[in-house]
Amino acid sequence: MLNIDVKELLLKIARDNDLAAFKKIYFLYYERLLKLASSFVKQTEVAEEIVDDVFVKVWANRIRLSEVNNLTVYLYVAIKNQALNYNQANRIVCIDIESVEFELKDLNSSVEDVLITAELAKVINGAIQRLPEQCKMVFKLVKEDHLKYRSVAEILSISPKTVEYHMGNALKTIAAAISASPDHHKRFFKKASAN
Repeated sequence: MLNIDVKELLLKIARDNDLAAFKKIYFLYYERLLKLASSFVKQTEVAEEIVDDVFVKVWANRIRLSEVNNLTVYLYVAIKNQALNYNQANRIVCIDIESVEFELKDLNSSVEDVLITAELAKVINGAIQRLPEQCKMVFKLVKEDHLKYRSVAEILSISPKTVEYHMGNALKTIAAAISASPDHHKRFFKKASAN
C-alpha cells in the first residue's frame, strides 16, 4: 500500500480525531472494499451503502482503532458481516460473486499473441466462474486482492488449511480448463517458455 503508514494514520484517528487521516484510509481502501461488498450483493448501490456504513461505524468507534493490528482484515471482516446481514435481512440466499476477470497484456505483442492471450483469458475466466462460491471467493481474495492465506482465513472464518485447499482446487480447475482448450493455447505456453 504505497508508502502510507496505516498504523500511524490509525493512531492519529483514534488519538486526535484526525479527519484528514480518516479520509486517507477511506480513499486507500474504498475501491477494494466496494469490490468485496459487490461480491456478496448484486446491486452496486447496496454495495456502496455497505462500504459507507462500515466507514461510518469505524469513525464512530475510532477510539478503538489503535487496538487494530491488521486494518485490511478488520475492514474485510466488517464488510463481509455487513453484507451477510443485508442478505439475511432481505432474504437473499444465494451470494453471487461478480466475475473475476484478469487482463493478460504484453505491450510488445503481435496480433496473434494478443488473440491467443485474449482467448486464454476467456478460458481462465470461464474456469473461475465455474468454481464453487467459497472457492471463488478465496481465489478472488488471494489473487485479486493479494491477501495472505492467514488473512483470508480470518476474513472468511475458515482455517488457513481450508484456504490452501480451495486455492489448490481453483488452480487445478484452471489448469484443467487450459489443458482442455484448443492446441493454440499450448503453443502460447511453448512460445512464452522459449522467451
